[in-house]
Amino acid sequence: MMTRPGNVTLVKGELAIPGHVVLQFTGCRDKMDQEIYEEDILLIGEKKYKVFWDIHAVTWMISHKGHVNRLTQEFTSTALRAFNTYERPDEAE
Repeated sequence: MMTRPGNVTLVKGELAIPGHVVLQFTGCRDKMDQEIYEEDILLIGEKKYKVFWDIHAVTWMISHKGHVNRLTQEFTSTALRAFNTYERPDEAE
């Protein structure tokens, strides 16, 4: 989405656009070459993995049923981006 610069604000160090959610790109792509963003749900078979930023580890992570691992391009090359939790909140984990 494009917006006028005056519509974008900085709130606690993060960009904010009223009425919108601004998602951060992880720098990774799935096996179909789709970009992966924070709060995305990735699938490997029937397993769902949620992508999030770990402020303490200062890196992108994935979680699945309480297990947390670092997000890597090796992992995402075998995963499929299913949806984002903002698109379908009832289906996330």
